[in-house]
Amino acid sequence: MESWKCSLTGFALLSIIWSCAGTHPVANNYTNDILRLAKAAHIKAYLSTEEPRPCDNFYNYACGNWPRLHPARLHNKKTNYLEELQELFVRKSADMLKSTKPGADSSADRLLKSFYSSCYAQANNTASALAALLQVTDFRGGWPEIRVPSWYHYEYDWLQVVAMLKRRLGVDILIGLDVVLDYKEERMHRLKLGAPQLPLGHRRQYLDAGYHDARERYERSIRVKLEAYFPEQPDRWHEEVASQVLQIEQQLAKGLPHNAALTLEQTTRQRTAAEMKAAYGNYVDVSRYLQMIFNDSMYVDLYETPEDYMSNLVDVIRNTPKLHLANYTIWRALDTLDQARVPATVQPGMWCVQLVRKYFPQHLESLFHRNYNNMDMINELQSTWADIKRVFREDLQASTDLHWLTLDTRQKAIAKLEALELQFRNHDDTQLIRQMHGLHLHPDQFYQNLVRVLQWHTQRQLSKLVEEPQLTDQVYKVPHYELTTNKMQIPITFLQARFFWDPAYPNALKYGTLGVLLARQMLHGFDDVGRHFDRHGYRNNWWDVTSESSFARRAQCFQEQYAIFVQFRDKPVKDKGLLSRIVADNGALNIAYRAYTKWLKNSAETPIIYQRERLPLLDHSENELFYLAYAQLYCSDYPDSLEIFDELPEQLRVNTALSNSEQFANAFRCSRDDKLNARFKCALY
Repeated sequence: MESWKCSLTGFALLSIIWSCAGTHPVANNYTNDILRLAKAAHIKAYLSTEEPRPCDNFYNYACGNWPRLHPARLHNKKTNYLEELQELFVRKSADMLKSTKPGADSSADRLLKSFYSSCYAQANNTASALAALLQVTDFRGGWPEIRVPSWYHYEYDWLQVVAMLKRRLGVDILIGLDVVLDYKEERMHRLKLGAPQLPLGHRRQYLDAGYHDARERYERSIRVKLEAYFPEQPDRWHEEVASQVLQIEQQLAKGLPHNAALTLEQTTRQRTAAEMKAAYGNYVDVSRYLQMIFNDSMYVDLYETPEDYMSNLVDVIRNTPKLHLANYTIWRALDTLDQARVPATVQPGMWCVQLVRKYFPQHLESLFHRNYNNMDMINELQSTWADIKRVFREDLQASTDLHWLTLDTRQKAIAKLEALELQFRNHDDTQLIRQMHGLHLHPDQFYQNLVRVLQWHTQRQLSKLVEEPQLTDQVYKVPHYELTTNKMQIPITFLQARFFWDPAYPNALKYGTLGVLLARQMLHGFDDVGRHFDRHGYRNNWWDVTSESSFARRAQCFQEQYAIFVQFRDKPVKDKGLLSRIVADNGALNIAYRAYTKWLKNSAETPIIYQRERLPLLDHSENELFYLAYAQLYCSDYPDSLEIFDELPEQLRVNTALSNSEQFANAFRCSRDDKLNARFKCALY
């Protein structure tokens, strides 16, 4: 019991150290002993209290207490260890956005801080949200705040209304419109037109009998929101509008694919606006809709997806009373603003940071980088990356370790590896300021600010149609390998002290976390997808036939090994990127561990080094600490409401990769009969 209390105390202490790091000089005065004690307590806090045998289920051994400390049911969404890094970023950002630095803040910084402060003060003000909505649309069509007895249904132009709301609020109502990467040519954008994202999700949630209770809860939630905004209206009106919303979305869902797992390519056809105009006529006049959105006639080819949605939409428009369409349209606009309200389970400051990050991700990153720049972390990451590359390069140069690759293919792989570099995300502050030119925000007008931001954000998103894709368009939380540039992108939020690494920590933790994450992304350049892109990022299959067939034979071992995982906790598992994921998981674990042992060997292996490579409170060797750090990277908990696992669950990923590791079996002295000591071990890298 005393040990458990100690671990929780240390966990709290480490949280304090994290929150102080980079903001308070006193954090640097903690002794190494205190830092090591706090880190050990943090690791121990997640260990299972039931003490399962490591060789039977190492994930449960390392993460058994995670669900108790971070239950998914509280937020009805998945929790996992790497999200703690994001929570640390959010806490620091909240402190940063509350402060003002006259003379140091740029105009873009001031806009971010105005948006944050207005959110903090007014995000739950329903009257303000309603007033802001009145500024961008009217309520003719049965809504109570404006009583217009002269509203005639034949004058109601639903297409004009949804186009206007798309421009002003960025909300997709009845028609979904977005600018996406061309899936055939990654260096250009294309318009995607078709189904909007419906609140309940896929077709089955709206139409299958098994989801009846979920639909009732959804309809009830609409009714509760309407009561909050219009308490003076009779219950009958609340019920009628809520019922109309659900009925219309059920009809729209009939145009969605029966199989929700189909990819964009499988559900898309390429057409012109004129062809769609000919197909759907004046009921859904696509040419006119695009004209109102872009203020110009659009002659480009676009993606229509899914293929059956627009023809179904014609039937919905034809058969639905215009009064109901009007009610539905205004409800969707109101719900868009209502989604900015602070949930009861979230602190207002944390929620408002997330809104700033949602609409201004690059600007917030830039501000964060200027306030929390950590050169020590950058240098350590570069050093770890050099060790990971060195191990993999030696494998490629050897004639035995990767003998299944031909000499010619290995030489091309070495050339690609040499060209692969870390790319730390940075932004041109002048360009960021220019992007926000003309955007005016006030610290005491949140919903008016939100409307302006939504309009600004929508215009920027649609303007990408004529722009070349940029790496900064996508924001990642962990290192990410870019196929088309052969670069490893490192997010600024990833470079936070005392999360993965600190000079006081054992290097086993660094290689088990940073090393594994870098190696995983690196290997995506050398798997069944990465082999189709050369060292310059161009489409070019640089593997010869012999290497391809050898890869396929060895990959078959993994596919058979993982094939049994078609469900987990009675939920189906449908991982589209399974092969790429398992190759990276298994290879990264092997490469990072060997990088660590090479570092240890080159460090003279003195008693002092071995003492530093252990932690108090934990009776684990340096090798065991490496695997603990690796497994706890993936500690997760899933809500009961989850219907399908889109990726292989972390428990299966960790345990199966470890079962293929001879080094793990040796570190924990697993017998030949233990579950995590596979008799036939699969290996590629």
